[in-house]
Amino acid sequence: MRRFSTVLMLLATLILSSARVQTYTLQYTDAAIKTQIKWQGHKIYLTLSSSLYAPPANIKAGSDVVGALHRALASWSEATDIEFVESWSKEQSISAAGSKGDGISLITMAGTAENAAPFLGASSDMSGRTRVFFTKTGNITEADIVLNPYQQFSTDGTFGTYDIEATFVHELGHLLGLEHSSVVGATMQPRQGRNGIYSLPTFGPRTLSQDDVAGACAIYGQRPETATSRGSVVGTVSYRSGAPVFGANVWAEEATTGTLAASSVTLANGTYQIDNLVPGKYYVRVEALDGLVLTSEIASQRGAYAGLVSNFVSPFQTLEIGRINVVGEQTVRLNAELSDSTAHLKTTLVGFNGQLSTLAVPLAPGRNYTIYVGGDGVVLKQLAAGGVAVTSRYLNVNQTSLVQQQFGAGLTVISFDVFVNEDAPEGDYSIRLKSQSGEVAYIVGGLTVDREAVAEVQ
Repeated sequence: MRRFSTVLMLLATLILSSARVQTYTLQYTDAAIKTQIKWQGHKIYLTLSSSLYAPPANIKAGSDVVGALHRALASWSEATDIEFVESWSKEQSISAAGSKGDGISLITMAGTAENAAPFLGASSDMSGRTRVFFTKTGNITEADIVLNPYQQFSTDGTFGTYDIEATFVHELGHLLGLEHSSVVGATMQPRQGRNGIYSLPTFGPRTLSQDDVAGACAIYGQRPETATSRGSVVGTVSYRSGAPVFGANVWAEEATTGTLAASSVTLANGTYQIDNLVPGKYYVRVEALDGLVLTSEIASQRGAYAGLVSNFVSPFQTLEIGRINVVGEQTVRLNAELSDSTAHLKTTLVGFNGQLSTLAVPLAPGRNYTIYVGGDGVVLKQLAAGGVAVTSRYLNVNQTSLVQQQFGAGLTVISFDVFVNEDAPEGDYSIRLKSQSGEVAYIVGGLTVDREAVAEVQ
């Protein structure tokens, strides 16, 4: 599922909202973290409701619903070793919560009472929900996807609607066994923007990020015809007292390009594991989930991360753990001990086109953009010289362009210009701030270079 995100306009007020919905975070049967949820085998049988062929009134007339679903299915089946097998049915409603399910993995958008129930009324702005049924051994027996009958959807970028394809891609990630991601630019991050955020259609989440792909491959493996040797990094994040840190975000960025490779949210014992890394050099970092993505948005009502809802994670300063060399078929161990220093610098918003949000900014190569960053302590005079950067040689910040903006509402916001090189690789990139005291803060995957998505909106 996805929930809402606030969007602010420069010198103005709220104009739009959007919905929230290891590496990637994986689903487990319970807090014991022993049994991962997944489909058995590589064929997943799905049933398409006839409501997809005759959409209800909340779907814009003429929308390519079935085409959007097929493209969403292809995104995942091309990324990992799975095959979706489709059939269709006149069935309209998903299986009820608390039941054992009917064994039919239904994808529907019918406005029935059963389909409306998961959204808890017309005030809900979740774009979709996925209900997964599984055994004690973690075998998924059924997974139903339903779009919110209270919300408006389209496939052509109509202002104020949710994009159907982006919604399907996200919900299919849950169907496969993925939780929400802590990477702002990932399809599996907790929020989906309505079309119109940043004054653009929100087509970016249609494209899987490296983080999404790493998560799916961690469960089902790579496609045999494209498989290459991969490595992993594992470790434990702890406080100086030795106590484990539950719900910290650990991520790896490619050292050569700066693209975000994958992330992991630490489990209750403080451990993390990032698999499916292409051999090479990586920077590994850890931060508290109290910025653009929150611990409460990672947690589901059951499973390994359910305890995040009731277990408050004390804010801590972001730590740049180190640089590692990943070799195929090998695992690197890298532990982290957090500083006792209080965090004063925290990023909570990003944006451009005069708007702030919690959604990644889509970029095209060969262009210059004015980027906005907001949060606690985001004050120019408190930042170090050259203290604003993008973690890639392909995205260059003009240090003379930095400006302290006036947003009101207690927000501290800066803006700066970023030029995207013509040869910038597609992927997610992080923004890094550094204070005069040496403290750093990141917006993890806050900038996304996606030629296809940007081309579609031009």
